[in-house]
Parts: sequence; C-alpha cells; structure tokens
Amino acid sequence: MKFLKVLRNFLLFAGMIVLGLLAAKQMMDKQKPVEHEETSMPAKIVQIMDVMMQPYTPGVVAWGYVEPAMVFEGKAQVSGKISFVHADLKAGGSIPKGTVVVEIDPEDYQTSLRQSKADLSASRSQLDQLTQEEKNTRNALELAMQNLRAAQQNMKNVQRKKAPIAKNTQLIQQNINLLRQNLNITQKNLDLAKRNLILAKKEAYRLNDLAKRRLIAQNQAESQQQKVISAEQQVLQLEQSLVQQRQSIVQQEQQLTQQDQSDASQDQNVLQQQQQIIQNQQSVTDLNGQLATYASRRANVIAQMKRIEQQVKGQQTTLGRTKITMPFDARITQGDLDKGEFVSTGGVLFEAINASSLEIRAELPLDTLNILMAVPEQGAANNIGQVLNDLPLQAEVRRADADQDIVWEARVSRFSESIDSVRRTVGIVIAVDNPYSSSASAAGTYPVLMKGMYVQATIMAPEQQALVIPRTAIHQGRAYVMNAGDQLEIRPVKTRWQDSQQVLVVDGLDAGERLIVNDLIPVIPGMPLKVKEAP
Repeated sequence: MKFLKVLRNFLLFAGMIVLGLLAAKQMMDKQKPVEHEETSMPAKIVQIMDVMMQPYTPGVVAWGYVEPAMVFEGKAQVSGKISFVHADLKAGGSIPKGTVVVEIDPEDYQTSLRQSKADLSASRSQLDQLTQEEKNTRNALELAMQNLRAAQQNMKNVQRKKAPIAKNTQLIQQNINLLRQNLNITQKNLDLAKRNLILAKKEAYRLNDLAKRRLIAQNQAESQQQKVISAEQQVLQLEQSLVQQRQSIVQQEQQLTQQDQSDASQDQNVLQQQQQIIQNQQSVTDLNGQLATYASRRANVIAQMKRIEQQVKGQQTTLGRTKITMPFDARITQGDLDKGEFVSTGGVLFEAINASSLEIRAELPLDTLNILMAVPEQGAANNIGQVLNDLPLQAEVRRADADQDIVWEARVSRFSESIDSVRRTVGIVIAVDNPYSSSASAAGTYPVLMKGMYVQATIMAPEQQALVIPRTAIHQGRAYVMNAGDQLEIRPVKTRWQDSQQVLVVDGLDAGERLIVNDLIPVIPGMPLKVKEAP
C-alpha cells in the first residue's frame, strides 16, 4: 500500500510538470518575434602606402677623435754633436720616406772603425802562419801513426793465436759450471729422497703398530715396508751419483789449470807487443802535444778575429746610427733641433706621424649593430668581431663641429674582438688613407684632418633590397593593414632596427600590401576602411 501511494504522488507531480511545459510553449508560439534594425559602421578614411621592396643602405654613426695610425719618435741612438738637420724638421713639416733628417758627427766613430779593421787584418795574417806550421806537424804525425798501426797489427796477430786457448778455457769453465749445477740438483734430490725415506719409515712404523693391534691388514704394513726399501735404494743411488759428479768436477778443474798455464804464456807475448805499441804511442802523443799547442793558439787567434769582427760590425752599426732616416712619409708634430747641439743616447729629437693614414677610434652601441648585421648571410656567426671584420663595409668621415658637406672617404680598419660589458659597446677603428691629399684640402676649401679633431664617422653596409616603412606606421609592435576587403587588419611585425624616420621590417608584412600610415581612433579589427582621396 505504501508503494502505491508513492507511485501515485510521483505520477501526479510528473503530470503537473508536463502541463506547465505545454502551457509555456503555447505562450511562446503566440508571442510576436522581435524586429531588429540593421545598422552598419561607417567606413574610416585612412591614408595608405604600398609596401614594397626598395634599395636601402644600412648605416650607423659613430664619433671619435682623430689619431695617427703610426707615431715615430726619433731618438738619438748615439751621442755626439748634430752635424745636419733637415730644413723641414719642424712642427707641421712634411718629409718623404727614406729622407735623412738628422746626422750626428761621425768622425770619432769612423776613426774607431778604421783601427778595428787594421787589427782584423793583422789577426788574419797570424792565422795563416799558424795554419802552415800546423800542416807540417800533421805530416810528421801521419808517419808516426803508420808505425803505430803496424805495431797494433802485430798485436792482433798475437791475440788471434791466443783466442783458441781462451775459447777452450771458456768451454772448460762452462762445463765446470754445468757440472756444479748438476751437482746442486743431485744434492737437492738426495735431500728430498732422505726426507721421503724418513717419512716412509715413520709411516711403516705406524702401520706396523696398527697391524700388531690388528686395526689394519698385515699386507698394508708389508707394502709400506717395501716403499721404505725402495726409498733407501734411491738415496744410495743419489749418493753414488753425487760422488761421480764431484770426481768429474775435479778432472775439469785440472784441465782448466793446464789451460790457464797456456794462457799465461800467450799473455807474455801480448805484453811484449803492448810495450812496442806504447813506444809508438809515445811518439804520436808528443806530436799531438805539439798539434794541441797549435790548436790552442789557432783558437785564440780565431777568437780574437771574431771579437774584432763583432767590434767592426758593432762600429759599423753605430756609424749607421749617426744618421736618422724617416721610415715613412711623415708629418712632423714636434721638432726643435739646431746644428752643433750635443745630444745624448736615448734623447728624443723629434716626433712624426705617418702621413699616409689616420685613424678614428670609436665605440658602437650593441643596439646599432643590427643595422650592419642586416647584410645577408652574416648574422649567424658567433664571433661578433670576426663577423664585423668580414663585412664589406664602407665609411666616410666629417668634422663634427664644421661644415657637414666636406667628406673624407674612409674605410673600416678593424673591430675589437670583445664587447665592453659595462658600456655595452664594441670598439671600431676607421682609417682615412692619404688624408693630407684629399680634394677638399688640396683645393684649400677645408683644413686637413689633424690629430685630436673630433669627427663624425658614418659606417655603411652594402646596398640591399628591404622593406622600409615610416616609423609612425608602427604602433607598439603592430602595423595597421588595409586588406583586400577594405577592412582593418592588425598585423604584429618584427623589425631589425629603427631610427627617427624609418623602420626595417623583416617579418609580418609582404610586398604589395596596403599599409595605413595615419593614426586610427578607434582601432577595431575588421572595421571598414576607405582610402583618402588625393586633393
């Protein structure tokens, strides 16, 4: 009954829900639909430009001071009075390469050189005389050496006869050594056999005792007794062999004594031949002593000659140092010398700079390097200094504090191999070749580049095709593009660099697209656009 009551209540509740849903559907079907009024956003008038590849020359600007590529300090390498001073050896003067600019009086150095050359000639004559005397003594020595070689040959003949005796003696000695080795082995075997005999006897005694007590069979004790007998026979045989070996050693030693007597007789003959050799050697030694005297005297003369030759060479070098020659085409920055003035060694006489090249040292911020690195196939290297040095860069220099129309052609000489971690810059050296022969300077319209001038250097990479757009067309890393449906499309772009006017785009825009160059308010993706008509 309870179940039926619950079922009835459930059915009533479900019926009420169904009736409510049917009533709600009927009300919705009778309701009129909402009418919507279609509205459209007015087209925004914009200014556009066609994105296209165009020739572009990447470049950066650096500032620095003019410095000479090479500075030469003319120092006095010898002391003395100045006998000649070039007329242009003054501040601001120009002197070509190879010109003698200063000469110190060479008279004293020339006199010393002549004396040294005379001493050298005398030493050479003395050396020739010693050479002839030495030649005569060597001839006498050669004769004495022949006599010595004859005596030595006789000695070899005697020794050749002695050799068989010595060989027999050696063989007998080897036999004795072998017999003694065999004797030692036999002795060891005998000792081992005796130990085995003792052990066999002990074992036989033990087995006999066990057999008496009938703990083992009698035949076992008898077998062990046979082993004892066998061990005793082995000991006896080894003792006999030991005696025979000792007798053989005695016989061999007797033969060895006989061989020693024969060897002593041959030694007497050898001694006689040795005395003859000693006499001949004494003659050779005396002659060698004489030659040794010549050798030492010759060495002294040669050493003296070498010392004088070095002295002559040094004096010639010193004489050459009395003249100072300009090593390159130079401009004089310091110079105030007078003829007759005394100078000391090491004193600075003048200062000159290389007229063929000047340098400007500057620092480039790392942020500007992307401009130069835009050259194709150069941005993947790891060594920034090597990459930049390999770039085909060009440069030009202007005075930073004067007319910017006057330009000196320059070249990028080198980059530093490391980065200044504090300032985040990389060093660059720009060279200006032949700065004193530039067209502007030659025409007199502009002063020459001089040491210490503050200049502006422009470094340029080769011209290339690139997407370059106005900087104002970039809005927080995005560009506004008018698509084919004349609607606004917001495009994120990637740039390599930008300056105050332009931006180089490497990703996000394609050639032929329409770029909006004016500001838009509001900015709604997909909003309709209209190109502003030209006035």
